Amino acid sequence: MTSSSYQIIVRNQSQTTQYFYVFQKQAAFPSLTSPSILASSLGCQSVGNYASSGAQINFGLDTQVYAGALSTGQAVAPSQFIALISLDATRSIVSTTTAARPITLTTSSGSPDNSTNLSLNPLGLSPSAYQSEVPVGGFAMNVPTYTPMPVPELYCGVAALNNDQAIILSSFVAPPPNVIMSCIPQQIFFVKTGFQPPGSDVSYNETNAARCDFTTGYTTFNVTYNANGTFSATGGQ
Repeated sequence: MTSSSYQIIVRNQSQTTQYFYVFQKQAAFPSLTSPSILASSLGCQSVGNYASSGAQINFGLDTQVYAGALSTGQAVAPSQFIALISLDATRSIVSTTTAARPITLTTSSGSPDNSTNLSLNPLGLSPSAYQSEVPVGGFAMNVPTYTPMPVPELYCGVAALNNDQAIILSSFVAPPPNVIMSCIPQQIFFVKTGFQPPGSDVSYNETNAARCDFTTGYTTFNVTYNANGTFSATGGQ
């Protein structure tokens, strides 16, 4: 994680210990037709009642936008997909290769580094460079020709780096071969209750979640899980 980061501070005002996880607002993929967009947990921790313990959670999120790609070592159905998680010894481990590249989003006046080229065998992303006709607010990934398996083995989209510099795909799709895939991410994140380990596939749902909109200029959000089971979120510098 770079020295520049967003902070989400979570306090639990309910009487029971709760798990909380954070995920990013779903990105748009305007160059693809009706894509199935997947999401991952970017962090998960448990914490007890704030009034009695004084404990809180601090989720740190890099302000840098990353283009990311992941290739699984074996075919895995989207409902079973796990991007990055250490499983217990009673379950099989899905081997994965991940790649990430810092990217600059296109502005109305252009962008010098708004695209990257995806390579396979081995998986990799080229240094970012300028590409024309990329939507404002987005970046492009040039996906090469490949033969998709019956179940997708390649996933691409927005990536995040956690404190251990592990790459987690945040909002992503299984791209078709030989396309210029455009992706428009938003630096908006949500906090919900539940045990969702970092990197695990989550069902995207903004209902009863704390909305942390960093596009408004805030760099910190204080999130409170209230005793009645609702969230409140306040932005600050």
